[in-house]
Amino acid sequence: MSETSLSIGAAGLLRAGNRVLIQALLLALTALQFVALLSPAQAPLLGDIAAVLVAVFLPPAFLRARTATRVLFGLLAAAVVGATLLTGSLEPVWRGLHNAMLLGAFLSVLQLLRAVAHGGPAILAVRRRLARLRPREVEGGFAVGAFGLGSFLSFGAHAVLAPLLPADAAAADKRAAALASVRGICFTAFWSPFFVGVAYVTHQMHGTDSGMVILTGLVLSLLALGADLALGRTGPVSLGRIIHALLPLAPLGAAIAAVFLGIMALTGMSAMGAVVVGVPFVSAGLLLVNGIRQAPKALKTALTGLVYGSDELLLVAAANVFAAVLTEVPGFAATVAPFLAGLPPLPLLLAVFAIMLAAGACGFHPAISAAVLLGIFAVQPAPVEPLCLAVALVMGWSLAVTVSPVGVTMMVAAQMFAVPFPRLLFSRNLAGTVVVAVAAAVLLAGLNGLLQG
Repeated sequence: MSETSLSIGAAGLLRAGNRVLIQALLLALTALQFVALLSPAQAPLLGDIAAVLVAVFLPPAFLRARTATRVLFGLLAAAVVGATLLTGSLEPVWRGLHNAMLLGAFLSVLQLLRAVAHGGPAILAVRRRLARLRPREVEGGFAVGAFGLGSFLSFGAHAVLAPLLPADAAAADKRAAALASVRGICFTAFWSPFFVGVAYVTHQMHGTDSGMVILTGLVLSLLALGADLALGRTGPVSLGRIIHALLPLAPLGAAIAAVFLGIMALTGMSAMGAVVVGVPFVSAGLLLVNGIRQAPKALKTALTGLVYGSDELLLVAAANVFAAVLTEVPGFAATVAPFLAGLPPLPLLLAVFAIMLAAGACGFHPAISAAVLLGIFAVQPAPVEPLCLAVALVMGWSLAVTVSPVGVTMMVAAQMFAVPFPRLLFSRNLAGTVVVAVAAAVLLAGLNGLLQG
C-alpha cells in the first residue's frame, strides 16, 4: 500500500472519529439539559458539566466546519481574547459557555423532529397535493408551503418542496420557487418556537411572555405572507387551492402546538426549554403513528444531522461568549447603552432592525448582534415594552439570515433547488427584507404606544 493511500486512510479515520466525538458530545449535552429542565434543583451542577462539554465541543466542531464558519469563529475567538484581557476575568467566558447548554440541546432535538416528521404520511400527502397546483399558483404555493412546513421542519422544508419542480424546469422557474420558499421560511421564523431566533430571544428575555411573543410574531408573519401573495397576484381562489394542499398538516401542527403550549403553561418553561423536553415525546408518538419500522432510519438521519448542525452551534456558542465578555468591557455598555436607550420607540426599533440586517449582510450570525443588543439593554433597559423589543429581535434575526452570505437557510435552498447561491442572495428578496423591517418597526412602535397607554 502506498504512502498516499495510507495518509488518505488515516485522514478518513480522523474525520470519522471527529464526527463520532461531535455526536457523543451533543447527545450528552442534550441529555444533561433534558434532566436539568425536569429537575431544576440539579441545574447548576449539570450546567457546569455542560459548560465543560461545550468547551470540548468547540475544537472538533471547528475542524469540520465550513471555511466561512471557521473565519467567523476565528474572528470571534480573537475578539473574546482581546475583550477578556481588558476585563481581566474569565467569569464572562464561563457564563457564555454555560448559556450555550440549552442551545446545544435545542438544535439537537430539532434534528430528531425533522427526521421523524419528514417521511410521515402528512408530509407525503402535502407533497402530492402541491404537485397538482396550476403553473401560476406554483410560486405562491412554494411560499405558503414553506410557511406551513417550515413551522416545524425549519429549513428542512426546502428538501420537501424542491422535488415538486419538474426535473427539466427552467432556471428562472427554479430561482422563483427557491426565493418563494426562502420567503415562506423567513416569515414563519417570526413566530415558530422551532427556530433558533424565537427560542434564543424568549429564553434570554425570560421575563417576557413567550406565548405573546409567538402570537405577535404569528400575526406579523401572516401580514407579511399576505402582502407577499398579493404582490405575486395570488387571488382568493388560488389561495384556497394552496391552503387545501396544506390541510394534511393541520392535525400534525395542532398536536405539536398543543404539546409545547401545554408544557410552557404547566411548567413555566421558555419556548426553547419546552421544545427540548417535548420533542422526544412528540417524536416517539409520531413513530408509533407512522410505523415503528421507520425508527432506525429516522434515528440514523437525526444522528447524522447532529454533525451537519454543529456549524450553527459553533457560532451561536461563540456569540454567547463574545456578548458576555463584550458587555463586561469597561466603558462599553456605559457608552453604547445610553445612545440606544435614549432613542424614541420608533427610531430605536428601526435601529435594532438596521443593526441586525447590517451585521447579517457582513456575514455575522444573528446570534452575535442579538446577544450584544440583549447585553446592552440588560445594562440600561430600552424605552419600549419588552414584548415589542423581543419581537423586533426575533424578526431581525430571521430577516438577517436572508441577506447573509453565509445564511444556512439560503445555502440549503440553493442546494435543494439547484440555483447558484449569488442568484438567491442578490434578488428582489433584498428589497422585500428592508420593506418588511421598516413596516414591522412601525407596527411594533404602534403596539408599544397602545401597551404604554
